Amino acid sequence: MAKQITCECGKVIQGSTDDEVIDGAREHMRSDHPELLDKVSHDDLLGWIEEV
Repeated sequence: MAKQITCECGKVIQGSTDDEVIDGAREHMRSDHPELLDKVSHDDLLGWIEEV
């Protein structure tokens, strides 16, 4: 089962594990939302992961 986070901007970050999705989300934030890097915690990201 795949896992994903859908960003408010519409970008969908997918992976097969929580860590893959979180790494992808962090990379997306670095490139598109750098102001969020220090504001969004690991636990926040875990809470946003959906199984699809």
